[in-house]
Amino acid sequence: MDSSRLPAEYLTNMKASLSDDFEAFLRIYNEEPVKGLRFNPRRVRPETVEKLVREWHLDPVPWCGDGYYYREDAGGAEPIRPGLSPYHDAGVFYIQEPSAMITAASADIRETDAVLDLCAAPGGKSTQAAARAGLLVSNEPVANRARILSSNIERMGFQNTVVTSAWPDELARVCGGLFDRIIVDAPCSGEGMMRKDETAVSEWSPANVELCITRQREILEAADEMLKTGGKLIYSTCTFEYGENEGQIRDFIKEHPGYTLLDMHLLYPHQIRGEGHFCAVLQKGSRDEGAGESKKAQFKGALTPETLAAFLKKKKIHVLRAGVEPGETKQDRKGKSYYTPSHAEAMAKDWETDTGAKISICSMDLAMKYLHGEVIDLSRQEDSDYVLCGGEGWLTVYFDRYPLGLGKRTGSVIKNHYPKGLRHL
Repeated sequence: MDSSRLPAEYLTNMKASLSDDFEAFLRIYNEEPVKGLRFNPRRVRPETVEKLVREWHLDPVPWCGDGYYYREDAGGAEPIRPGLSPYHDAGVFYIQEPSAMITAASADIRETDAVLDLCAAPGGKSTQAAARAGLLVSNEPVANRARILSSNIERMGFQNTVVTSAWPDELARVCGGLFDRIIVDAPCSGEGMMRKDETAVSEWSPANVELCITRQREILEAADEMLKTGGKLIYSTCTFEYGENEGQIRDFIKEHPGYTLLDMHLLYPHQIRGEGHFCAVLQKGSRDEGAGESKKAQFKGALTPETLAAFLKKKKIHVLRAGVEPGETKQDRKGKSYYTPSHAEAMAKDWETDTGAKISICSMDLAMKYLHGEVIDLSRQEDSDYVLCGGEGWLTVYFDRYPLGLGKRTGSVIKNHYPKGLRHL
């Protein structure tokens, strides 16, 4: 985009902040936005990473071991578009702006941790956290964004995640002292989005910055209520405003002296390959006595997606999914029961451990036909195009042994049951 279209007051603020670096910062607006993807370590095989790094000319992101840069023009005449690949539909990777990967990468998430992503849509940081956590609550207050979040969790095949849609203070009233890690990717003035999003430019104003600061402060208060003693709070934004970043953290620690600042990063787009991000990691060393501790005591048994979801529903928190959403058992006209599996069940499967009927598509063309919603007629395919296991009826469809969805086989014909809302145009 043309930097002359940026808000004048924003440019004045950045010039004051960056001083001699300002001209270098301004030049990045004449360059193309940086793109990246992050592999799903709970799903991807090493040979697939090696293959895609080679074929798509991927470069590693320094602050995220699973992250890579890609350029659409790196492949020559044929553009590289990972989002159109069957590997994307199979949850092998998540397309994410590279600098945003620093947040969950800085969280030091352990496999025993209960983690909350408080402002989670569309799911970049949640899917990164879920790959490391024991349990993740992925929350998005805005309903339509929560549905997108839930779909991305499903696509990546995570079984350890509860997706909720509640305001932070609503969750805080029922989840006091519950979480080992809380990620607050706070709503912000979005200055790091300006190079690739005209909406971020048009919506920027000093008044909006102040509104964001107030909203962030409220969200941090809710996060404090839900964080365990010794737990870590990871706060991030995609803006460069002092008041939303360092200033927000300074004020929070002043009002909550039990916290210690462990780490802080402000990534500027002229200094790194990325659109820019702020991230701070704080550790909670003490907490006020009160309601939060008593709420925590309600979870003395095993904390699983299902038990937590049941508790949250009783407390009137909207739960979109918990673990793997099951299919439906119905009855036909003769009263005989039959089971229809869910897309989520298919996406949570693994080729090596799946003992049911299954087909692994080996042909890119055949995989794309499936993703377009077409019927698969095996009699028209070469033997090398697929590997088939099991009999007729419901089966899980894989691409290169990664799950894509469901089909229903009669003879050589597989009826397509890939969800209509996900099908490629």
